[in-house]
Amino acid sequence: MRAREWIFDRLELAWSTKDVGALTELFTEDCVYEDLALGVRHEGHEGVREFARGVFETMPDFSLTFPVRVVTPERGSSHWVIRAHWNGLFEGVDRTGHAIEFNGLSSYRFSDGKIAHNIDCWNYVQMIDGFGVVPARLAALPHVPGS
Repeated sequence: MRAREWIFDRLELAWSTKDVGALTELFTEDCVYEDLALGVRHEGHEGVREFARGVFETMPDFSLTFPVRVVTPERGSSHWVIRAHWNGLFEGVDRTGHAIEFNGLSSYRFSDGKIAHNIDCWNYVQMIDGFGVVPARLAALPHVPGS
């Protein structure tokens, strides 16, 4: 079985309905899921479940759309938009109830009609701006005179 665009419809539905089982089934058992902005890597079905649970804990009304999709039998890519309200701390500041919207790009490698490797790339600065929170590690940088 070869992956086609239907996989994006199923991904969008599984993420937006918070169906961790359906989401996991879209990935190979030995898959790799990487989030470059957060610097994390998850492996296998348990890694996908762990990642999804973390997303749903911090964004309980999480919704995802794929306005742009490109797919071949072996590879795919997408532009995605996430909308949600935050639950809990962001960079040490309670942002519970704060609306957030951000977008990114993902690259996929397929095997036997499932996702074998998923790499997410998104703009962390967009999150900082959206929350109005400057992380302590960035606030601590020395300021350049005249800038």
